[in-house]
Amino acid sequence: MRRILTYFLFLVGLLLLACSPEKKSPKEKPNLSKPHPLTEKAYLLFDSKKTDSAFKVFNEVKDIYLKKRDSFRIASSLTYMAIIATESGDSFDGQELSIEALNFLNKKNKEHHPFIISNLNNLGVASYDLKKYKESIDFYSQSLPLIKDSSNLHTAKNNIANAYREEGNYAPAIKLYQEILVRNPKDETKAKVLTNLANAQWLQQPNFNPVPSYLIALAIRKRIGNQWGVNSSYSHLSDYYLKTKPDSALYYSRLMYKLALILGNPDNELEALRKLIELDAQKRLIYFKRYRQLDDSLYSIRNAAKNQFALIKYETEKHKSEKVRLEKENIQKKYEIARKTTALWIAILIAVVTVIGGVIFYRKRKQRLAEQAEKSIRENKLKVSKEIHDVVANGLYRMMSDVEYGDEINKEQLVGQMEDLYHKSRDISHAVVAKPDDYLERLTGLISSFSNTERKIVTVGLDESINKISESVKDEIFLVLQELLVNMTKHSQASHVVLRFVLQSKNLEINYRDNGIGIHKNPVEGTGLRNTETRITSLKGVFTFENHESGGLKVKVLIPLS
Repeated sequence: MRRILTYFLFLVGLLLLACSPEKKSPKEKPNLSKPHPLTEKAYLLFDSKKTDSAFKVFNEVKDIYLKKRDSFRIASSLTYMAIIATESGDSFDGQELSIEALNFLNKKNKEHHPFIISNLNNLGVASYDLKKYKESIDFYSQSLPLIKDSSNLHTAKNNIANAYREEGNYAPAIKLYQEILVRNPKDETKAKVLTNLANAQWLQQPNFNPVPSYLIALAIRKRIGNQWGVNSSYSHLSDYYLKTKPDSALYYSRLMYKLALILGNPDNELEALRKLIELDAQKRLIYFKRYRQLDDSLYSIRNAAKNQFALIKYETEKHKSEKVRLEKENIQKKYEIARKTTALWIAILIAVVTVIGGVIFYRKRKQRLAEQAEKSIRENKLKVSKEIHDVVANGLYRMMSDVEYGDEINKEQLVGQMEDLYHKSRDISHAVVAKPDDYLERLTGLISSFSNTERKIVTVGLDESINKISESVKDEIFLVLQELLVNMTKHSQASHVVLRFVLQSKNLEINYRDNGIGIHKNPVEGTGLRNTETRITSLKGVFTFENHESGGLKVKVLIPLS
């Protein structure tokens, strides 16, 4: 409900844009140039709830209006993008886009006020979702002087009061709720504020009984057909009765769950399921399975939406950078041609020869490294196969013979043989494949084998100094990097990877970063990951991995060299 103000004021702004006369000074009115055809497509996608497609088209529309220097329509597109991002759970991008939109709006122009209010409200919503309640209060408060409609003013004040309540500052919250009720708001607002006031009073005074106010609000909502509000009332009643009357809490939780299913609201369904899991012992397992399934589904959908928005912005910025670069190169080439045509052709010839020579050299070197790696793998497989046959298989057969044909089983002898066989197996598993003399060349070959036209791997700090570290550390680092790159290829869907090496006197630091999908909030640890941690732990090193703030995976490996 706290988002209604954003959308209502945004629609008001669009109506003002459509009804304003064209012959006005740009200083007083928005730039009313003819809208681009893509604009209408973006609106239709937004109204059809196809938010990811709408976000992409609005992004294209924004770039079109940037070229036309139509600041008002730029702000309009950014506002839509901000609302879509915030509603999809991407609060950080929602804030960033709203702040960018405000840069194109003018507080002195009344035509801009609905859009300024809409963006300030979106900033308040995003801050509230991020639990930054002081910032949320500040953004909502900035919008108050610009709001003329009493209903929207009540909504804004209710949002401020909610933020005060969530940070535990009940006195100003209660004062604002009461101030709204005194002004006889509309039924929908009255029911909402009555509920919020009773909830704040109960939180302030645990002995306070909010039920009468909750029931009045529930009756109003049923009378006006506000099903979303009815669902909220059921939730508040269930919360109050949870500790005092579990049967009543269960009753309202069931009502909330049924209504959430009718409304098709997954967030309300999750909230109801949490209550039912605690209250309904007989169906707890059924509710828990449904809760886990729905929670995982919502997480995947929202995470995909966040990644989609980030990818759209990334591709747009990449396209802009590429375009600027090409334009600069084009200007420079024209200048050089005009200044000295002959010198230019010579430079082009040299460049072409150099590029062709470099490509030929790179391909031959890559082929040679691949052949060496393949040969090394074959030799290592033969060696390991022979050792497994000679040591493990023969040892197992000898123990089987002792058990089958021996007169009696000597447990101590058998345990000793098994322990000996175990240590020999470990020695085989820790055997290192071929060790080229040039460790730098070996690492470069490994990294190059995972790089292709669809995936670019960049290394920083990888030079001859890496050859100075000890052989045991070299082998483990090689296997750790190999496991990271294999995991990246299989799971991350990354198109850009950066490997940064920092070699100091006492330790080696390796930082891995990609732009992939990151890790799930409940990752399943595989054998490769466990082996990687074991290798680094054996070197007394530290291995950490986490999702990066802007998307993708971030891994840090720190290994002492002393």
